[in-house]
Amino acid sequence: MGKAAPESPVVSALREFFDEHEGRTLLAVSGGVDSLALLTGAAEVAPERVGVASLDHGLRVEAAAEVEAVREQARRLGLPFHTARLGLRPGPGMEARARQARYRSLEEIRQGGGYAWVATAHTRDDQAETLLMRLARGTALRGAAGIRGRTGTVVRPLLGVGRDAIAAHVAARGLSPVDDPTNRDGSLLRARIRGTVLPALVAAAGPTVPGKLAAFAAQAAEDEALLAEQAGRALERARVPAGLDAVALRSLPGSLRRRVLLAWFEEEGVVASAGLLRRAEAAVGRGGRTGLPGRRLLRSEGGLVRIAGPPPTVAEATLPEGVWVAFGRFRLRRERAVPPGVPAFALTGGEGAVGVRGRRPGDRIEGAEGRRLVQDILVDGRVPAEERDAWPLLVDAAGRVLWVVALWPPLREGVAGEAVRAEATSVTVSEGL
Repeated sequence: MGKAAPESPVVSALREFFDEHEGRTLLAVSGGVDSLALLTGAAEVAPERVGVASLDHGLRVEAAAEVEAVREQARRLGLPFHTARLGLRPGPGMEARARQARYRSLEEIRQGGGYAWVATAHTRDDQAETLLMRLARGTALRGAAGIRGRTGTVVRPLLGVGRDAIAAHVAARGLSPVDDPTNRDGSLLRARIRGTVLPALVAAAGPTVPGKLAAFAAQAAEDEALLAEQAGRALERARVPAGLDAVALRSLPGSLRRRVLLAWFEEEGVVASAGLLRRAEAAVGRGGRTGLPGRRLLRSEGGLVRIAGPPPTVAEATLPEGVWVAFGRFRLRRERAVPPGVPAFALTGGEGAVGVRGRRPGDRIEGAEGRRLVQDILVDGRVPAEERDAWPLLVDAAGRVLWVVALWPPLREGVAGEAVRAEATSVTVSEGL
């Protein structure tokens, strides 16, 4: 009796995936050779745990017929089928726009259909191509990690399988995959890498090149994960209430410092290019500032690194009795009787109507120590420069400054009679409230 034919690498990879992942999986299938291997392999291993999604991007007239072919294949296999038309238009950034729209639509189908995962058909050769693309464009270790086996709910169970094994699997089942002309579109970098660069490397160094490139990307992913974990701990150690400790940042090795800054930027919603990261690192190192997207600034001053937003626009407001009024990062309330033990600013009764506004050039305040510039009070109180225009000033009917809120004159407890209370909502001040 002859030996049984060895199991397809596609089937082996999918069997391992379903053994390790619970729940149902939505298969993203275009009809190309890679996705047909994903579809048929999953149907052989775990048909009761998969559904099929095929999307029409709206970029090729043939796409509608290709979606219908996938629908028919799913019907023959007895698998649930889902589709959507994305309605994209050709133009700049088409690849990125198509990718974003595709994953957004797949996620909507996943959630609506109760699937745990979305599986794409990326292969070992895709991994090698991605690595070459990123190296050609310029990348750090993070980019060299290439395509991840899992990103959130998106999984890539065939990432370790070569394209030759994929093609053999599909041919053995008598299937005719769709030929996507974008794979030969010379205007696209991936198509040029696939059609000329990778074959040239294989011709020069042998058929193991794609596997070795993919193995390098996998090793880079492991190294990057370790460094990212260390950077996360370093970020927590560097945190202070208003930003990051500059001394703690400067003490880090360069590779770790860059990752800390990048992780912090991501938290703050700052999209950081390699150039911006270099400028930010230089500003931290020497002290100074650099511009960020969205009219924001990174400021490294006085041992503190922080991100400053654009100056807020704050209007003048009246202060009626018994009503909290929001102004800048505070809220204020005028009261006839302040509870015992609550600090407040006492009104003398001669102010008439009182209101709240931001500072104006030359603003001064009278007190027991004489006249003081509001600007000096804000500086002495260590109010960040970008917040000073929105710092509330209590004023009388004539516009004279009575109180630089929370800073000067100092608050008193046990105020008898009418007074103004203030509460900070999201800012730390030197004297507190």
